[in-house]
Amino acid sequence: MKLENLLYGVEIQKTNVDLNTEIKEIKIDSRKVEKGDLFVCLEGVNDDGNNHIGEIDCAFVALTEKEPKNAKFVLVKDARKAYAQVCENRFLRPLEGMKFVAVVGTNGKTSTAHYIDSILSFAGVKTGLIGTEGHYILGEKVGQSLTTPDPFELNELFFKMRTRGVDVVIAEVSAHAIYLEKLGDIKADVAVLTNVSQDHLDYFKDFANYQSVKMSYFEDGHARTAVVNVDDESGRILLKRLENKPDVKAVSFGLYNPADCFAVNVAEDIDGVRFVANLNDEIVEVKSSLYGEFNVYNLLSAMSVCSLLGISGETLMHAVRKIKAVKGRFSVLHTEKGTIIVDFAHTPEGLKNLLSTARTITKSRLITLFGCGGERDKTKRAQMGKIASKYSDFIVLTSDNPRSEDALDIIRQIEWGVSIKDVKCIVDRPEAVRFALSEMEEGDTLVLAGKGNENYLEIKGKKIPYSDFDMVARYAR
Repeated sequence: MKLENLLYGVEIQKTNVDLNTEIKEIKIDSRKVEKGDLFVCLEGVNDDGNNHIGEIDCAFVALTEKEPKNAKFVLVKDARKAYAQVCENRFLRPLEGMKFVAVVGTNGKTSTAHYIDSILSFAGVKTGLIGTEGHYILGEKVGQSLTTPDPFELNELFFKMRTRGVDVVIAEVSAHAIYLEKLGDIKADVAVLTNVSQDHLDYFKDFANYQSVKMSYFEDGHARTAVVNVDDESGRILLKRLENKPDVKAVSFGLYNPADCFAVNVAEDIDGVRFVANLNDEIVEVKSSLYGEFNVYNLLSAMSVCSLLGISGETLMHAVRKIKAVKGRFSVLHTEKGTIIVDFAHTPEGLKNLLSTARTITKSRLITLFGCGGERDKTKRAQMGKIASKYSDFIVLTSDNPRSEDALDIIRQIEWGVSIKDVKCIVDRPEAVRFALSEMEEGDTLVLAGKGNENYLEIKGKKIPYSDFDMVARYAR
């Protein structure tokens, strides 16, 4: 592709390259650059692509924020945004002709995205899905990477989806993706904000900055329609700010505050949740096998999005009954040992939602097993210990991807927040799960939190095969 076509829409400050130059491919790793490539120089936390320009021994063009010596270059103000733009151009602006739904938030992104996908698929809409649990085209899993992939991989996925006739793309959009401008100029037809609570403070430093990044996706014009949780404090702030954004249509949803889309008569039993949804005055009776108030929010947000995309109330009613929980998101396993719940919850708010719901279906003791990730936000560790103490009768503290940190140190930091006496610390997660299972008595519920559907433990730079589901299958007999 000609450089001029790749740079369509990119704000160029200076260049010493003929724009008719043919570009072979786009690369961000200097070690992989070949003759004729466009090397995008990105500055990261630990390295800067600009430092490696001199190491490349073939003819190439650098896309950079820093003018290099002795190299062909295109100088831009924002290399990350430009990278997203050239990738979109490289794959011929692949989202054109498809609807794009973005799911933003701290908790509930994966479930909400899957519920939207499930409803649309039930309605006969051809869908593509991108998120934490993998990438899907027409229901077929085609890969797995980051929650929101690198711009090259992301646009390549969009291109594959378009070639297979996809009508609507649903994507989880992480805070990192927003901050790193992975979507460039791409606009969502509908974007939903599930909620904003503490997470990733190791990267964003404080909650205010993290919150600002999440909300910037909507405030900076990346969505034509914003579906926002009015019961969430950040959601209420965003809705107020969007009043001054005439180009963004704001639609609120919630349970406890006045909203465009809301639920009443919410009830829950062993068979799941029931409620009546009012979606901009269209009434839908909902019965679902899912558990918990958090899933009422997830369903309500998904139904609100699908209603905006033209799905009728009657179709929504039937579609929601077919929705199954995402594996590792409040997965309830009925075993000879009793009820076991496997969940991905790894934030204070996520753990609170998980345990408060588990408590309602527990006949006797609630046993909670969890840990906290290494090299991540340390301030949430004691908070999660406090939350576990509020809802649990017995706590087992263990490892959850300690990475380069000492797992026992992490456990001790969680312990600072623990206020109940019945607590056991076992660093080795497989051993901890076996112990927790052995402690179960009739009527008990065991919650295995933090891993969800992950199939590894990350320790000292290595990913060791491991699954909470496999442990339950092996030992819960």
